[in-house]
Amino acid sequence: MPVIGTAGHVDHGKSTLVNALTGIDPDRLEEEKRRGLTIDLGFAWFTTPRGREVGIVDVPGHERFIKNMLAGAGAINLNLFIVAANEGWKPQSQEHLDILHMLEISAAIVVITKTDTVGEDELEEVRRVVESKIKGTSLAGSPILGVSATTGQGMADLVGAIDDLVASTPDPPDLGRARLWIDRVFTIKGSGTVVTGTLSGGHLAVDQPVEILPGEVRARVRNIQSHRTQWARLGPGNRTALNLVGADPKALSRGHSLGGVGEWRTTDKLLASISFLPHLDHVPQERGAYKFHVGSVEIDATLRFLQEPAGTGEAGLAAIRLAKPTVLDFSDRFIMRDSGRRQTVGGGVVLEPHPGKFRGDTAVTAARARMTVANREDYLMVLLNESGFLPRDEVFANTGITAKAATDLPVVNLPNFVVSQEAFERIGSQVMSHVQTYQASHPLDPGLPLTTLRSALRLDHRFVDELVEELDLRKMAVADGAVVRSPDFKPMILAPEREKILQELNNSGASPPTVAQLGASYGADMVRAMVRSGDLVQVSPDFVYTAERMQQVRDSLRTFISEKGPFTVAQFRDLVGTTRKYAVPLLEYLDRSGFTTRQGDLRRLGPKA
Repeated sequence: MPVIGTAGHVDHGKSTLVNALTGIDPDRLEEEKRRGLTIDLGFAWFTTPRGREVGIVDVPGHERFIKNMLAGAGAINLNLFIVAANEGWKPQSQEHLDILHMLEISAAIVVITKTDTVGEDELEEVRRVVESKIKGTSLAGSPILGVSATTGQGMADLVGAIDDLVASTPDPPDLGRARLWIDRVFTIKGSGTVVTGTLSGGHLAVDQPVEILPGEVRARVRNIQSHRTQWARLGPGNRTALNLVGADPKALSRGHSLGGVGEWRTTDKLLASISFLPHLDHVPQERGAYKFHVGSVEIDATLRFLQEPAGTGEAGLAAIRLAKPTVLDFSDRFIMRDSGRRQTVGGGVVLEPHPGKFRGDTAVTAARARMTVANREDYLMVLLNESGFLPRDEVFANTGITAKAATDLPVVNLPNFVVSQEAFERIGSQVMSHVQTYQASHPLDPGLPLTTLRSALRLDHRFVDELVEELDLRKMAVADGAVVRSPDFKPMILAPEREKILQELNNSGASPPTVAQLGASYGADMVRAMVRSGDLVQVSPDFVYTAERMQQVRDSLRTFISEKGPFTVAQFRDLVGTTRKYAVPLLEYLDRSGFTTRQGDLRRLGPKA
């Protein structure tokens, strides 16, 4: 269901025309009816001859209510631009045209209203002025139709033109991430909180959990209505009323953004392409105070040029800071108004909604000049080419691109990170270089400890661990517990030294030399390597035994217990032929391993005997 917005100077017949088209009076406020003046947004709908249901957002024309006009204009992609035949082009005609142009709204019909109040010559002059005014703007080439909502003259032609416009305009894209800029909040007795807006970007469904930002208000969609019809699920491009469960209406207002839980993040700064209107009587300055309009929100803002526009109507780069956070998306279009002059001065497009810290001018200009990209995929690759990798939730929050969609790009999807193919290969090469260097200098170790690798790379530890796991899956490395090694690497245990250590320990019976003594004779690395290989069993920090000797101890204990039952430390000492100095550490190791179980002064076989 496409949504059409009105635009035009105050009292040029916008609401009267909407009423004539739809049979619905869009002026809902008592003050509007009393004064005959549209103050806030009004809503109506009708069905075209082709059977398409069309929503209409009627906006106020008075300059005092321009922020309300912008709240409606930010959610439309079709427009009825209205100029009264008896008054012609007026100041708000120009400002509304400027806004539509900055929002790049080109699907439009220019409607000259009140044609019954002027003659043919006057009507033709208004038409000529309108044509000259829209020339060079996004509305250039739009059909210009004359109508009288009072007599009905030209209304049939207008309805047909709307039908053609709707049929020729593509449906709003489904990006898989819904966003509703809230433009009204109210309560209904027996139902509770209701919010309205124009849905974009994705679907919402009944019973779906949602989040309203800023404020992180959580709620559930009780029901969905569009044009007084109930829906179980509704997609982008529709005027929507949502009945919410769990949301306090006092916590919500126009300008809040509603979407799926965790799908959006707020920001109070952005990088943008920005341009200013060519007919301004002054040059906007960095020190100025501005109003930033996007969707249905209005926020105080300041700007800093990173690359000043080369001329009037030319685009430049700017860092914009907002007085309070809001929800922004890549490619959102916005309007800037001068707060002091209360005048629309320009607008632009969001290039990066979450830019991090603003760096020095030169660095930012060089890095961000490439941000004028064509689509979200290009945008993601720019971010990845700068940073190498991003947390997966940041990728979705910043670009709206899911992991599934990212599989078509030159990226590697890790469990919690997305990394560019180039960065994966580069960092992967660094990993293997560190691994091989370590292996060359530590031939007896099983591999490079992950803790050492994390310190060497100075990257997010979680990312390093996931990258190593991916290298293992691709058989480019072997992730073995807390170490990583080359696939073809085997720890080098020299046979002569190995046999000497085994012989000395076996000859010493149950009273071996200490670990320190063995290390002094054969090298501490050698002893550690034999423990890792399983040749030696380390029963305590001070003592190791050969695997063969430990098996003999276990076999002797099984035989003793089967004949005589539970045993004491003294009986174990005599059984293995050693002293208490060696017997106690041996028994404590057997207890830890589950081979024996201690009960008071006695021990018996354990669950793993």
